This record gives sequence, C-alpha cells and structure tokens, in this order.
Amino acid sequence: MTSQHSLRGHLPHGVQDLFLSEADRRRRAEAVLRDLFSRWAYREVIPPTFEYDETLVIGAGPDLRQAMYRFFDREGHTLALRADFTTQVARIAATKLFDQPLPLRCFYIGSVFRYEEPQVGRQREFTQAGVELIGARTPAADAEVVALAAAALEALDVRDFQIVLGQMALFRALTAGLPGDDLERIREAIDQRNPVRLKRALDATGITGPRRAILSSLPDRIGGLDVLEDAFAFGGAVAEAAQTLAQVYRLLEACGLAGRVILDLGEVRGMDYYTGITFRGMSPGVGWPLLSGGRYDELIAQFGRPLAAVGFGLGIERALLAQASPSCFTPPTAPHLIVQNCDHAACLSLVQQLRQAGYRVEVDVLDRRGADLWAYARSQGCPRVLRCSDPEGLWRLQDEGGERPVTAAQLWEETKTWSD
Repeated sequence: MTSQHSLRGHLPHGVQDLFLSEADRRRRAEAVLRDLFSRWAYREVIPPTFEYDETLVIGAGPDLRQAMYRFFDREGHTLALRADFTTQVARIAATKLFDQPLPLRCFYIGSVFRYEEPQVGRQREFTQAGVELIGARTPAADAEVVALAAAALEALDVRDFQIVLGQMALFRALTAGLPGDDLERIREAIDQRNPVRLKRALDATGITGPRRAILSSLPDRIGGLDVLEDAFAFGGAVAEAAQTLAQVYRLLEACGLAGRVILDLGEVRGMDYYTGITFRGMSPGVGWPLLSGGRYDELIAQFGRPLAAVGFGLGIERALLAQASPSCFTPPTAPHLIVQNCDHAACLSLVQQLRQAGYRVEVDVLDRRGADLWAYARSQGCPRVLRCSDPEGLWRLQDEGGERPVTAAQLWEETKTWSD
C-alpha cells in the first residue's frame, strides 16, 4: 500500500503541469480564441469551477454523470466540479441575463474535470473553449455557430480538419413514440455503424416500411445534400428536420465551407440535451473530436426560461495536437534586451519606457558583468545587452557585432530594427 508521504511532490493521475514554452503555447491559444469570439460579437462568461451537483447533472447523460468529481461542503451538500460548460451557461442565461435583449452570444474558456481514463490530448483536467448562441431558433443561428467552430480551428492553425454535420431532430422524428430502451438500442447500433445490431434492434420494435428503410440506412448516409432525398419525401417532422439541415448546409456553402463540411445522418451521439443539428470537428491526426456541439432547445427551460440555443465546446489540448505548425504557434518569450543591474534613475527610467513601448526587457538581478552577462543573455536567446550609463549619459550596447556606446536617442532608433 502506498503511503501518503510517498505522494509528496507527485501529481494525481490525469493532471499535468505546463511550464515554459508549453504554458506559453496554451495561453496563446486561449488568447487567439478569446479575440476570435469577441470579433464575432460574443461576450465572455466566467462560471464557478464547482456548483451543486443537482445543477450540473441537468442535461448530462449517464457517462458524463459518472465522470463527475463530487465532494461535500461543511453543510453536507453535494458539490461537483464542472464537467462541461453548457449547463452553467444555460443557468446563467435563465437566471442572470433575463433582462438582456436576444439573442445572447456568450463564450467561455476554462478548465473542466472528468474522472475518466486519460488519453492523448485529454487529461482528467483539460481546457475547454466554446460559445453558446441563445434565443434564436433559425438555420442562420445554426450556421453561424458551425462557421465559428470552423473559424476557431483555422485560427488555431488546424488546417486539415472536417466538420461532420448531423441532425438529431431527424433521428428523433424517425424514432418518435418508441420506448426508451428500444430507442437507445437503435441509437447505439447506428452510432457503432453495426448493421447486424441495427437490424435486431429494429426487428424488436416492429417498425416497417419507409420509416424502417431510412433508419436502416442512416449509418451509410454520408455526403452532400443527396443523402436527404428520402427524408424530404417522407414528409412531416422528418422532412422538416431534413429541410433545416439542408438550409444550414447551404448557408455554410455560401460561407465558403463546402469543402470542410460533410453531412452524416448516422451522427446520433452526444449530450442527451441535443434536439437539432449536431456537429463534430475532426482531424486525421487525432483519433477523437477536436470540438463538438449542436442545438439544444429544451435545456434552458429546466432553469425556468424556455429559450432555444446552439453552441459548441472545443478541447484546446486536442486542437494543439492537430496544429499544422506547432512551433510557429508558440509565442516569442526571449527578452529583446537584458540590462545590467543598476540603481541609476536614468537606467531604471529607460527600462520602464522600453517595457511600456512593448519590448520584453529583463534586468539582471545577479549583478553579472562583462562576459558573464553576455553569456547569460545568449543562454536566454537574447541578442543584445545594455550596460549602465556613464556620467556623460551614454550606455554600452552589446550585440553580435560587438559593444559600442549609444545615447538614449540612438537606442530608441535601434529598437525599430528589433524583431522576434
């Protein structure tokens, strides 16, 4: 049995430290997404990391409920770490933003926690970024969120990706009236693309005719608008769901995403709360979705305010795995200039001015001098050193070309040539 003392200095299974370039890369990804979402007129929400368990389980399927980290407060209430953001945003929209004009456009970036076996690109604590468009039940709203998901992957330099677009409303219409157990067996067989299991599941329900024909073929209906032809002819809610999906697809084509989006009517997995379109962002370099989302028009009503909504969540760690040029995405961190430690007012003022101008300036606090200071600068990837001013108001600037005296004006002129 492992003693508690032996765990000191070790991390629990499924979490990790990020430092130096990896920490920089992650923060850069978050900044890129925050800027992108803001430019699409989405505003940030920051929910708490944990809430009452009975709140966070709303809309969550059995697997997600089982994966939640739970604990008790001093009053005996069961609390849980969030395993997903959507339920929290739904609660905020219903209880805190009721006086805001519709639609609401919200985005979030933060850690989520799931007690499941760690895998490449996802630990038990991982970073999720996403958006929710609330208060609009239109194909245009669906298309905007899917287009923004594609833009997010492009902004993260994930160039070789595809958006797989499905329609849960079509599946729901085809299975309307079936008992829950029958519906779940059919859904699992379609999700697994298993024709034998699907035939058995359909045999057990007694479904026949065109309805059975369409359900049987759902796993193979992958492609363009042609996969919807039988659904159009079926009529009723099935045809209506197909028509909505077709409208979304055409809008995405108009956005220039025709080559990125593929219809898949066998796409019936996901959160239990999805009621309309569903979609996933896939990359051939990663075996799991980089992002997933869909329409959920019934979730927010469980907090007392019926509102239509559509959104997606993106796993930042997985997206970073699929980057086309990971090294190019890492922001520069080496100082532009290392300054010899000095207590002269002129030196300290110059350092502050350079930093305010946007340059990364490090002051050496170990009192290195001469060759030692230059060697330290090179070890940090810094191409220049500035030494203390002399009584005549000159500094000594050293770079690969050697050391020379410079005035403050000459130094500022040189900064124009500094780059990353």
